[in-house]
Amino acid sequence: MDQKTKNKRRNPVLPKQWNWKAVPWYVLLFSAYPILALLAHNATEVTPTVALIPLAFSAASAGILLLVFRVLLRNWQRAALVTTILLILFFSYGQIYSLLKGIQISGFFVFRHRTLAPLFLILAGLVTWWACRKKLKIQNVTPILNVIGMLLIVMPVFQIGLVSWKQWQAWKESSRTGPESLNAITVSTSQETPDIYYIILDAYGRSDIIQELYGYDNSEFLNSLEQMGFFVARCGQSNYAQTELSLTSSLNFDYLDALNASFAPGNTDRSPLWPLIKNSALRQFLESRGYKTVAFATGFGWTELNNADIYFTPPVGTWELNSFQYMLIQTTAGRILLDAQELSLPNTPDDLIRRRTQFALEKLQVIPSIEGPKFVFVHLLVPHSFVFGPNGEPVAIDVSTMTPEIFKRGYVDSLIFIDKQIETVVAVIITKSPTPPIIIIQGDHGPTGSGRSVRMSNLNAYYLPGHEDLLYPSITPVNTFRVVLDAYFGQDLPLLPDISRYSTYQAPYDYFKIENDCAK
Repeated sequence: MDQKTKNKRRNPVLPKQWNWKAVPWYVLLFSAYPILALLAHNATEVTPTVALIPLAFSAASAGILLLVFRVLLRNWQRAALVTTILLILFFSYGQIYSLLKGIQISGFFVFRHRTLAPLFLILAGLVTWWACRKKLKIQNVTPILNVIGMLLIVMPVFQIGLVSWKQWQAWKESSRTGPESLNAITVSTSQETPDIYYIILDAYGRSDIIQELYGYDNSEFLNSLEQMGFFVARCGQSNYAQTELSLTSSLNFDYLDALNASFAPGNTDRSPLWPLIKNSALRQFLESRGYKTVAFATGFGWTELNNADIYFTPPVGTWELNSFQYMLIQTTAGRILLDAQELSLPNTPDDLIRRRTQFALEKLQVIPSIEGPKFVFVHLLVPHSFVFGPNGEPVAIDVSTMTPEIFKRGYVDSLIFIDKQIETVVAVIITKSPTPPIIIIQGDHGPTGSGRSVRMSNLNAYYLPGHEDLLYPSITPVNTFRVVLDAYFGQDLPLLPDISRYSTYQAPYDYFKIENDCAK
């Protein structure tokens, strides 16, 4: 018996020519696609590196499954088909569960894990049996799946690459030219170098609005700030309705259309916003005067100034997941274990927000002891994220079950918590600072879901000792650092009209002008 006959007996379906069409490399493509698709969907929120570990783990798991089924089925191509079917079912479970879990019949939720998981197991058994049938011409299936896998991968890879290229171009443009408003700034001979704290409390609304909508009176907090020397803009509004847009404007002390001509109606590209936040006109100016930039981890790529001189981030354990990895698990069958609390992960997205918030609040109190002038940028996701009770206790709210009453309770509890914390933090900063500091506490915008004017209302408080006369009740964030640079650094930047421009996430540069009725 010759060697060729021996090979045929060992594997009767071994193709005559083992070429790329016959090799079932689509297994790796299907194992990578769900991760790359999720990354592409969130490409403007995270960096591609967050997907490296999930990709490696998925590929390794797919390889192990492939080897196991190869031993059982004694055929690489059938083993690949079964492996791919199981991968598809695994990665699609969480998404299908999210779509179906709200379906009720006579008040009974039909699709819960106890019903959906067995259905998936039965489906997995049926398709595995189908894939193992000898009647299936597996040699014809393999090249088709190779092509399908390749086409699937191309789409998210192209999208991720496009976003990365646009961001690189935006960084390149920013480093070459800088914001136009910076060109008008001349270096002053002023010797004042106070520390500057810019504290953003995400979605913190104006006091009269939150009193009217949610019945919460934060006058005790505001009065405490005023007693410490703060000026509170009681008729404050934000210039933009979204964090990225709002911070780009305030940190570059100009409106978006003046910073970049691409910020125009019809455009949805957010790529130029990142460098304008991370490498803002304010930061460039202050660093040119010897300031150190101090920043904190936020979990959002566009507000993480991880190239700051001092960058604080909470310690992370070896096996801890980031927000992207946790979100990925929720889209898979791993959600069964998460919901059953069998995976006692210490860093759910809510846990991460709590840890970062508490870490930043603690570190803020020691920053005055750091030598030299400092620009301190802090973006806290409270009260936007309902993760704290009024006394700082952990809270978990399922957004899929959100009601107006649950939102009201969660928002108010978050306000109560953060008010206490900020009051303590700023008192410590003022007391420990050798030179009276500059402290700005702002909401980047107001609360969500209650109308455009509510979204545009914001908390706006300033600690500018000796320069309170430059402030006024309806000042907006675009003029914040125009006042600071004029008062402390000898600049002559004219104040801009205080305009509030509401836009949706889907059309970020298509604006609706929101009048400030409070200021009338």
